[in-house]
Amino acid sequence: MSDFKVARKQKQEPTATLLVRVLGCFALFLGGFALMAIGSLGEAASSPFVFVGGIALVGLSFGLPMIGATER
Repeated sequence: MSDFKVARKQKQEPTATLLVRVLGCFALFLGGFALMAIGSLGEAASSPFVFVGGIALVGLSFGLPMIGATER
């Protein structure tokens, strides 16, 4: 016998919360691209670190919405 249970539908967040999350992640995404551009143009010794920081920001912009996500 299988012990099958239906997952309950969780209540969706308010629209304002979703909008702030989307805009925040979009700002992180664009900021990451800006840091990558600054890091690739710079001649300073910190340019590689700025570039890698841009990659980290872009990754963070994709990872933050996944916090608390469940498999559907």
